[in-house]
Amino acid sequence: MSIPLAELARRIKPETTVLFFGAGSSIPSGAPSVKKLIERLSDRYQIEADGYSLSELASLIEQKFGRKQLIKSLRELFEKLAPTGSLLNLPLYRWKNIYTTNYDNLIEQAYQRRERDLSVYSSNFDFSTQRVPESTKLFKLHGTIEKDEADGVHSRIIISENDYDLTMEYREYLYDSLKMDVSGADLVIIGYSLADAHIKEMISKALDINAKSHNPATVNLVLFTEDENRAVLHERRGVKVSFGSLDDFFIEVQKNAVAEPATDWVSNDPIDSFPVLRPVTKDVAHEIRSTSKDASAMFNGWPASYADIAANLTFRRSLSSSVSKELELADRLAVVLLGASGTGKSTLAKQVLYTKSQTATYVWEHKPEHTLMPSAWRAVAGYLNGRGESGILFIDDAHNHVGDISALLDLLVADSSFSLKLVLASSRNLWHPRVKTPNFFKFGCEKVLKPLDPAEIEDLLTLVDTNQDLKPLVENTFSGFSRAERKRRLTVKFESDTFVCLKNIFASEKFDDIVLREFASLPEEYQEIYRLVAAMESSGINVHRQLVMRLLGIPAYQVMASLANLIDIIHEYTISEKDGTYGWKGRHPVITDIIAQYKMPDVSEYISLFDRVIDNIIPTYDIEIRTILQLCGFEKGIGRIPDKHIRNTLLRKMISKAPGQRVPRHRLIRNLIDINEIEKADTEIRLFENDFKADGPVHRFKIMLLLARAERTPGILEEDRIAILEKARVYASNAIDRYKDNKDFLRTYCDVGVEIFRRSKSTAVFDDAIGRLKQAEERVGDPDITGLIIRYQRKISGYDYVSVMDEDKDEDDDDE
Repeated sequence: MSIPLAELARRIKPETTVLFFGAGSSIPSGAPSVKKLIERLSDRYQIEADGYSLSELASLIEQKFGRKQLIKSLRELFEKLAPTGSLLNLPLYRWKNIYTTNYDNLIEQAYQRRERDLSVYSSNFDFSTQRVPESTKLFKLHGTIEKDEADGVHSRIIISENDYDLTMEYREYLYDSLKMDVSGADLVIIGYSLADAHIKEMISKALDINAKSHNPATVNLVLFTEDENRAVLHERRGVKVSFGSLDDFFIEVQKNAVAEPATDWVSNDPIDSFPVLRPVTKDVAHEIRSTSKDASAMFNGWPASYADIAANLTFRRSLSSSVSKELELADRLAVVLLGASGTGKSTLAKQVLYTKSQTATYVWEHKPEHTLMPSAWRAVAGYLNGRGESGILFIDDAHNHVGDISALLDLLVADSSFSLKLVLASSRNLWHPRVKTPNFFKFGCEKVLKPLDPAEIEDLLTLVDTNQDLKPLVENTFSGFSRAERKRRLTVKFESDTFVCLKNIFASEKFDDIVLREFASLPEEYQEIYRLVAAMESSGINVHRQLVMRLLGIPAYQVMASLANLIDIIHEYTISEKDGTYGWKGRHPVITDIIAQYKMPDVSEYISLFDRVIDNIIPTYDIEIRTILQLCGFEKGIGRIPDKHIRNTLLRKMISKAPGQRVPRHRLIRNLIDINEIEKADTEIRLFENDFKADGPVHRFKIMLLLARAERTPGILEEDRIAILEKARVYASNAIDRYKDNKDFLRTYCDVGVEIFRRSKSTAVFDDAIGRLKQAEERVGDPDITGLIIRYQRKISGYDYVSVMDEDKDEDDDDE
């Protein structure tokens, strides 16, 4: 028997409910039904519709009259549509996600009218990180009316038989996404008729997905036409059936669910006025109040929490006062803390933030696995300015957010807003190569963490001697030694080891052996989980519960048992409660690197791991798109595979998963140039320009391609090589006019000048290039540019000359 709509509405919660809309949901707003589409297209093209499905009829029209004509006629039937009735109330609730087979943009219009964020996916080129994290996603399985390949864009309105064949992969990705979305959720299918030819297929697909889910959903079907006999048939398959219209459904939802208020303002906290920031931001004051100290965890390598710092479980770093003073300067906007992994960057930043939080300063920390939103933080800065207040935002792993950080700094400078300061943390090898806004060098500064100095070692000894939580953990380590001898031994140890944790510093044996002995003590099945998580984290992969389950085939019911047995080794944290993604992280990058080094020493194992990870990626989730980007890294990810042919195979798989992501395509082009596959590189550049139009890195690759041709093309005359270099000069000179402060372009222009000098002995091009580099040095103030000037002046003098392409081939390319 069917269940009343009122009962269905009582059972569901919007935040854990996935909606799946069919054509019936759009008909009240004036959209044509499938039957109406067939009739109109049949009349328009004088093709008898009797017996033809919409896809068959569309295929005939496309074959006889062309796709442009078909799409034009289809769009005429959707002109001037506007949402009405209950569809306008759809954005009032935080639905988990929305799926639809409709072409129209009524849902998009409804969200725009309510000024609610919505991420729309209509082709695999839309697979990217969300502009606004945690916003509801709309997946359009059959494309969208405003985009089609007939317009020269990478999207198809899926209407003909050929369309279904060409977009099968895209739809399968969406069904994979649906499988994750319905885990532990409710699925409500609405807007279909029992007479609809697609309803059986849709229900079968939903039930199949649900059967494979680790935490099956309740599948609910809301039908306009009442038919108890057919309802019984569906209920036997596990589907709950209710009868009513879209309006009826929302009337009942309104009675039981609380709609979002027009504003989320609840206090004087600035980000309460900007609710998009809440899911991606930690409130440091709240962290201090709500978390507990854990000396044992910190001793063994877990990052110090704000509660640990508040409980005086950390020792003072010499740089802390310097960083605090920088943040107090009226014209200072950013301080970046640079140092190798294990030097204590994050702890130092947290110490500074804790101190500032004890004053009248608002202090926040950005969650690094999410997108940084410059415009939202600009608004926060404006709010602070207006109230005469101040705030600090901490961004860890800042190298992953350089583009957004630069955009935020530019906005703050444009507004003359110095109420919001940024504290950044990164490593020099990842931070320096990336192109940053000149405003960073004008209004920011760098602080480099080094091994502990004598004062810090004194503070460390005092801490472990006097703190009752830490003293039992280390008291036997140096027993019998005087304080002076203990200090001497620690000083020697810091010359060779990074800090990592107290267990490392006060250990009498090699830290690697401590970590490996801990690994050996685990049961074999948990060793494999630890090994896999460590190898992925060491490779830059964003490890999360669902990815581990896919790779190892761990049943859902075993996940908590696995975590319980790895409780002091792997920590689970929430990435997105809305999406149901939960990250897994080892205690410290140095520790996971040790496990990866010893337990996965063969590069072939990494190749296999990366291959499996890419195969298991579901590109509709931000965390998995970020994994694709992280895998493209030069130092981690596929960069640890020496064979660039193998790298290229993996890059092509990434591109197939998310063709709208530029970084894998940049890496592929660069690798093809490096291995002298010039024609393939040229083809990839043309494909890139066709898909996106050339961006900065691709403009640079075109110059590098000409340099490679001039140097490596066999059987041509010297005058031909010089002619190719002249093309490179013209292209580089024009590009510099557009990217005059970009050190990567300036470096490449210098490469052109050096190569022309080598072949013609003319320094004119080099002189122009080095002159522009010096001008950029004055404008930007980037010390990296100063280093480039010295390097190229030596090169042109003949003291340090090597092949341009050989020296340049392993340098980082900025993709921000």
